Amino acid sequence: MVAKKGNVQAHHFAHHAQQDGRSCASAGETALHKFAKQILDERLEIALPAMHVAERGDREIVVQAETRTFDRAILEAKAGQIVPDVMLLLRDRRLIVEFKVTHSCDEEKLARIQMMDVGAIEIDLSQYRDHMLNEIGDEILYNAPRIWLHNPRARDARDRLKDRARQRADERKKQVEHHRAAYRHRSPANGLGHGTYETVARNDGLDDLINLPVDGAGCFTTGVAEWQAAVLLALVSAKTRSFRTRNGLEVLRSKGWLDPRFAEISDEIASEVREDGTPFNSPIRTVEAYLRQLEQLGALHSGRTEVWQASNMLRMRVKEARDLRQRPVKRGNEVRDLVAGMLASLPTQETESFAFDQWWAASLPGRDYSPSDATHFSDERWRSLLHQLTNIATQIRFSPRRGLDLHGLPYEGSLLRAIEHKRAEEEERERAKQLKLEADKAARIARLRNRAVEQTGEEAEAWLAKPDLKTSRQSPIDVAAQSEAGFDDAIRALDHKVREMKALDQARERRAAAVAALAALAQSRYYDVERAHLWMTSKRRELGGKSPEEFTIDDITRQRCIDLLPAKRSRR
Repeated sequence: MVAKKGNVQAHHFAHHAQQDGRSCASAGETALHKFAKQILDERLEIALPAMHVAERGDREIVVQAETRTFDRAILEAKAGQIVPDVMLLLRDRRLIVEFKVTHSCDEEKLARIQMMDVGAIEIDLSQYRDHMLNEIGDEILYNAPRIWLHNPRARDARDRLKDRARQRADERKKQVEHHRAAYRHRSPANGLGHGTYETVARNDGLDDLINLPVDGAGCFTTGVAEWQAAVLLALVSAKTRSFRTRNGLEVLRSKGWLDPRFAEISDEIASEVREDGTPFNSPIRTVEAYLRQLEQLGALHSGRTEVWQASNMLRMRVKEARDLRQRPVKRGNEVRDLVAGMLASLPTQETESFAFDQWWAASLPGRDYSPSDATHFSDERWRSLLHQLTNIATQIRFSPRRGLDLHGLPYEGSLLRAIEHKRAEEEERERAKQLKLEADKAARIARLRNRAVEQTGEEAEAWLAKPDLKTSRQSPIDVAAQSEAGFDDAIRALDHKVREMKALDQARERRAAAVAALAALAQSRYYDVERAHLWMTSKRRELGGKSPEEFTIDDITRQRCIDLLPAKRSRR
């Protein structure tokens, strides 16, 4: 309580206030504390927690959890240098009980309890501070959290743990020495082995992925390359994508290759065996180390739970190697079917003496290899050979010739028939060609003659037969007979002839008109018609010895003649 002596209210006592303004903060805790001691004193029964001690995975039970009844209880009585909440007595045995409401037992009190070497527990009542006291009796005695602060039996339990630890250490040391003495390391072989799995792996092109150095290889009774090949091939051929390290070890165990002396060795023992430099490992870790090397080489991928998967690179290498091994047989079947199909179209009498197996083993004509040898060729060279075989029939059909490469197949009769057929076809084509040439020649001559007659009339035949400069001094009809180009030349010459004829006609028309006009004018200048006619027909020196009628061919020459007429009408 705190005395209150102010100037406003009467003097009085008040409960002590906390910093946060709450008063009597410890009142509930004190009541709970007292109630707990009281209920224990009344009922003399309490649930004791279990207690155990452990060291490096080993465990020793000190006491089991149980509910125990005591003879009597002593409350708040000094025991040695401490005052326990409750001291429970059972015959000659004592148990200290501490109740925690806000604070645990402090270190000083705990140390004194340990010095007393008396059993002590602490019951945590912090969660019951706001509960009704008459409702939590059983909770205090049986259910509230509780721990051992000290138990005299713990020391003996720890001693037993230490004894067992020493025994295990001694036993482990014996095991280490035993395994170290028994272990004989296996290094990779210098040469090729003859093991079944090693041979398969090498045939699959996996030489660089086996016979790898790995610690613990002596745990297996077969060569390094052989057991590694078995693990690798099992992983590659796994039906599921989940291949674990233990699956690899099981492969070796099932084949009897796992040395029974090391079959059950732990990783801890294996680690101690290695401490003197021995290249040792447990079998499972040996397999794992090998798989790790494969992963570094790009052959595997690992998952989070030691799941291994073959990489695409590895699967592709195996596929290519196996395809390469199977290729000769596959190619042999391919050629057998191909040849059978090719020869099926030939007459039976030409193929009955052909033996495929003999042809298959014999060198092809002009070559230093047989079809059987060719099965080992590269893909490109093999495809070239197949193309040559399949092209034989095509060449015989479209390009038959003597000396055609038949690759030793019975196509001679077919080739001779094709050559004869081709010769007959060529002769027939030549005859047809000549007939066509003659027909074309006659057609060109007829077309030229018809056009010449149409355009030149009676002069056509003479023009057709007469050599012409426009047709290289050959007659137009001969040029047209030679070719279509010659016909075109003759047509151009004809067109030129037609233009010449038109020009002559026009010149004659111009002369007639000019002469008629001059004669009319002459008559107008002479009174005598006879005189005018005489003037027209008389030769004159001025006109080069020609008469006006002869000299006049156009308006220009007519005008020169007009200049010679009398200026006035004359009788002379």
